[in-house]
Amino acid sequence: MTATAERTSATVHMPAGMVGFPESTEFSLVEIESGVYEMLSSQDDELGFVVITPEPYFPDYDPIIDKATAERLEITDPSDAVVLLVVNIGSEEEAPVANLLAPIIVNKATHTATQVVLGDQEWPLRATIPLG
Repeated sequence: MTATAERTSATVHMPAGMVGFPESTEFSLVEIESGVYEMLSSQDDELGFVVITPEPYFPDYDPIIDKATAERLEITDPSDAVVLLVVNIGSEEEAPVANLLAPIIVNKATHTATQVVLGDQEWPLRATIPLG
């Protein structure tokens, strides 16, 4: 990641794109605040996501990443990876939620990533983010 006076950013390459957006394979990951990022498509100016690191909000979140995904991303140790969760901001009536069922796994060294659907694990698609 590149640090600036204002924000930390990195370019993330997702060869398969995001679920539902396979054509967008390059993203700029810009830190908004500690553990909260904007993930903006480099190919589509109108495509972007808010993503978070799970630790501050879901300390018990411990997804199991299959061997094929780890090999594809060249991850040999869990410390080689960063896990990000896609957030739905919600509205005034609805609290923000995070998708724990399909995390984004990023190789820290190569910045190659993939979104993994954990179909054989019991994580919620829409987990309310505990705020405050």
